[in-house]
This record gives sequence, structure tokens and C-alpha cells, in this order.
Amino acid sequence: MRVGLYGMPTAGKTFIMDQIDFLDVLVGSGLLREYAPDFDKRDEAGREEARKAVANICKQRDQFIMDGHYAFGDETVFTDEEGEMYDQYLYLYIDPEKLKSRMEKSEKNKKYLKYNLVDWQEREIEGLRNYCHKHNKDFYVIDNPVKNEYADVEEAILFLKDIVAGYSNVNFARKIANFILQNSLGDVITLVDGDKTYIREDSSNVVFDYRTHLFDGNFYSGFQSWKQYREFETYDIDVPKHIDVHKNPKMPKELEGTVYILSSGNKMVWERLAQYFGLKAFAAREMSAETKYFVTKFLREQGKRVIAYGDSMSDLFMLQEAAEGYLISKEDGRISRSLAKVELGGVTIV
Repeated sequence: MRVGLYGMPTAGKTFIMDQIDFLDVLVGSGLLREYAPDFDKRDEAGREEARKAVANICKQRDQFIMDGHYAFGDETVFTDEEGEMYDQYLYLYIDPEKLKSRMEKSEKNKKYLKYNLVDWQEREIEGLRNYCHKHNKDFYVIDNPVKNEYADVEEAILFLKDIVAGYSNVNFARKIANFILQNSLGDVITLVDGDKTYIREDSSNVVFDYRTHLFDGNFYSGFQSWKQYREFETYDIDVPKHIDVHKNPKMPKELEGTVYILSSGNKMVWERLAQYFGLKAFAAREMSAETKYFVTKFLREQGKRVIAYGDSMSDLFMLQEAAEGYLISKEDGRISRSLAKVELGGVTIV
């Protein structure tokens, strides 16, 4: 288990790492200067050589967490060697205004105020996420809406402990893909999101009056789905035999191939609904946007033609990876606000 903890300067990575006693804690900047005492005087080529060398040394170790930087301003410093070093990637998201305030108070980090902090942070998240998608690695954005800063890191530490214990969106996706491959006839697989896609309603809201706020940061990573299941545990959930939901009229009456539901909703609720609709549903705390993407990717790698339906940012990567991706709009034709600023290339809006 090798964990990379990323984030902007002043994000608070050290603050979190200081609380960790169940993994070896490595400080990236310290290792660089231990390997290359003249690191700060080197030109960029020399610094890159040092980063690659340290990454290759760390690949010989296990059971550690280390802080890292994807970029400094407009300059990307992340290398392929660094990417190969980690199994799990965590990104600590902090509100850009909070970052600005911290940088203004830091002589070391004031130099970064000339950059657009919003764009910089978004570029880091997108870059790391794309890397992890390409290389089958777990990627989680650690956020804390609505304040988006961490005075108390207890929840982030609990999440990290669960990762060490085996929590993995990629591994969960492999299990789902293997089940589908072993239990499906034909080459066509249809993957469907549950709430507001296969059915019109949000089933958790219907059954136990739950309304999530955990995806308000629009990240939809495994950290947010993990937090949602922690919230589910605070409810006394009694799933009725009949749940008052309705199939979405925007969905085709007949779906191609073998159909499976991938839901970020409550597992007990969707097991009941799947039984009612005569389908197999997968729902769990590991069901994130990444999980849906990797299920699709793994099936396509085995020669399956995947058709996918979804309604929000939670489904976007799945829709774009599928041979055919269909975005289900609202009754009035609007799309989910989570997709308002997202490029939807290759996806058909229904």
C-alpha cells in the first residue's frame, strides 16, 4: 500500500500526515533534498532528474504515505515515475479563497498568488484523475463542504484507515465486471444508473427522507460515496415491500443485451427495487463515478459492447467510456446542474 497525498501549497497535507501513525510517513520535499542537497539551485532538468530518482527509490518501499505536488502554477512537475510509485491517490481540496488567505500570510507561498488558484486546483484534480483512469489506480478527492477547509481531520483519517483495510473503487469495479462477464450471454451489456435515470425519483429520499449534500463539491469520487454511506448509518431504514417509485419514461422501453444497474444509492433500497424490476443491481459505499467508469472500461477490454445511461456527473465518465452513452435529462429537458460546466462530447442527451 503506497498512498500519494496531493494538494495545493498551504492545503494542509502536513497537518493530516502529522495525525497518521498506521503508515510510514514520508515527506517528499525532505526526501528530494536528502537525495539532492542542491535541489533548489538546480535547473528544471536537474530537479526533474531528482524527482525521478526519488520516485524510483520509493517504489522499493511499501506501506507508506507521501505528500506530493502535481504542479506549481502553470508548470506541471508530476512525472510518470512518480505516478508509478503510488497505488492510491488522495487529493486534498481546499476552497480557493481559503488558499489565497493562507498564501497571503506565508512568506514562502506568497509567490503563488500571481496564479489563478481556481484554475490551478481544477487542473491538478483533472490531471490526476485522468492519470488514474488511464492506469487503473484509485483516486479520491477529500473535500469538506460547505467550508472546504479542515480544522478537524478525523474523518479524513478514518477514510485513510479504510483504504489501508482494503477500500478500493478499482477493486470493487473488477469484482462487478468479473460477475458480469461470468453471468452474461452475448456481447452487449447495458449499464444503467438507478436514481433519476432508471427511475424518476431519488429512492433514498422516497424511503427514508434522505437528501445528500455530499456531492455539492461536484467531485463524485469514492470519498463522497464513502461519506454518504456513513450518513446512511445514522438513519433507521425500514425498506417497505413496495416502494413508490416509477420507471423513467425517458428510458427506452426495451434495453439491449444484459442489463445491470449501478447505483450510488442505498444498497438495501436498491436490492429491493432490483428484485421488483427483475434486474441485478450493484450498490455499495464503493460505488462512485470512478467505479462506474472502471466497470465500463474493464468490460470493453474484454470485448463487450457497453451501452450506458445516466443523469449526472456521477455517470459522466461511464457514459464517455461506453460505446454508446446516453444522458437522461429532466422532465423539462434541462440536464443536471452537476454537468453545467462540463464538456459532454460523445454523449447523447435524451
